[in-house]
Amino acid sequence: MNHPLLLKHRLLNTFQAIALILLLSILLGYLAMLLAGPSATWIAFLIVLLLYLTNPTIVPHFILRMYQAREISQFEAPEIFKLLLLLSDKAKLPKPPRLYYIPSQVINAFALGSPDDSALAISDGVLKKLNYKELAGILAHEITHIANNDIRVMSFADIASRITKLLSLAGQLLLLVTLPLIFFMGIQLNWIPIIILILAPVLSDLIQRGLSRIREYQADMGSALLLGDARPLASALHKMEHYRHNYLGGIFIPIQKIPEPSLLRTHPPTEERIKRLLEYQHVQSSGHELENILGTPYEGIPIQIEHTKTRRPRRYFTGFWY
Repeated sequence: MNHPLLLKHRLLNTFQAIALILLLSILLGYLAMLLAGPSATWIAFLIVLLLYLTNPTIVPHFILRMYQAREISQFEAPEIFKLLLLLSDKAKLPKPPRLYYIPSQVINAFALGSPDDSALAISDGVLKKLNYKELAGILAHEITHIANNDIRVMSFADIASRITKLLSLAGQLLLLVTLPLIFFMGIQLNWIPIIILILAPVLSDLIQRGLSRIREYQADMGSALLLGDARPLASALHKMEHYRHNYLGGIFIPIQKIPEPSLLRTHPPTEERIKRLLEYQHVQSSGHELENILGTPYEGIPIQIEHTKTRRPRRYFTGFWY
């Protein structure tokens, strides 16, 4: 698809993502050099690389267990699996992701893993509150994340951000311990490295959030391209935002949103996502099977899943969860 608007957004998003990854890497390397010299920079990068290579085999299983997810069989949701197969084929995935069910009333979906071995989790709220076209928009969005290897990119950003925060904390503790000695000896301090040291956790969070938003916009674009229609995802996002405010309205604690694990992205404002999606409204899809599925007359999602007791948002020691 060579639509000028799509090419413009794709190039801009790619450039911004590369710039943010480089900025996060420079911040991490600078802190390591500041605390232990130039050789520590390469050691820090090596640790990040090793964790990045081993992390995808550990994190998906951990997160799925945290959400109490269980795998859905093809016999429980044959129409969803048919849609998943078609979308995976259009996205050129080696194989479709495994499908998981989350017993939660919150409308939520996320993807984990790599293109060769991935998982896609959808909540009970998705199955009960979205129609089939909106589900297609959500699945296409998550499959685009898998095809673009976004989970690995965000895994790197998450690990680099955590190590940056640890280095910053270590540097601040070291500064606090040596401050009396510096004061009595009258040593002149260079305040620029100290300011960077103190602000490093905030800067790494901002970079990670910026990278997250770029990947979300890319996945939204991917959903529109896979389906040949941006409206299913736009409608799903509108519903998700509506129900999210309803849930928060029943919780008497001042909080703006229900947090996700940092690995699972921070999403851009829903209004902005919908606005961008509607700009892709005229993209064309190739593949009559997918067009026929989206033209099905039923509104509900055809499933035979045995629903377990669903959960409302609850307070855990890590904050709100669901």
